[in-house]
Amino acid sequence: KMWELASRGSKMVGLREAALPFMEDVQSVVQHATTLGILDSDEILYIERIGTHATVVDISKIAGRLPLHATSSGLVLLAHSPAAYQDKILARPLYKYTDTTLTEPMVLRRHLADIRHRGFAAMPGVIVPETTGIAVPVFGPDNTAVAALSVIVPRTEENDSARVPVLMAGARGVSRALGWRGELKGTVRRSQ
Repeated sequence: KMWELASRGSKMVGLREAALPFMEDVQSVVQHATTLGILDSDEILYIERIGTHATVVDISKIAGRLPLHATSSGLVLLAHSPAAYQDKILARPLYKYTDTTLTEPMVLRRHLADIRHRGFAAMPGVIVPETTGIAVPVFGPDNTAVAALSVIVPRTEENDSARVPVLMAGARGVSRALGWRGELKGTVRRSQ
């Protein structure tokens, strides 16, 4: 009931409603858990999640929170955050959930730069060893990352080259529904 009341009065309702049709499309193609997360304080807050009964072990829950440094969604949003905010997060001790969890500030900085360059984060086994999170940013009208769209797949089914374009198409749809008017890299519009 508390989540329901809080949701009704917040900006996340518009984001969630804009995202749902695109999330359903992504989930129908990927066939694994699809999530929408936002930056809230120093954590990722999941505001929507779509899955199936066959979804692999996944700890992302609606209204659930996870650390930024240990999730693909958190790293995407951290990568698109101001440098001062990144410094604040990377200055504190970061918990190592598994052998693949990144906790060294210099390694994380390089990884964040790589995420900005590639446009996505793929994080195998950073909290749950059997899964990989793959996330892309969702942009608002002012061209800032307002959310992360992600899928959680078994490590045996990562296939970034197949998953990332589906996620990027969904995130562009959500971004445009929110008023984003950014240009796609490498495309030219021609009117006849």
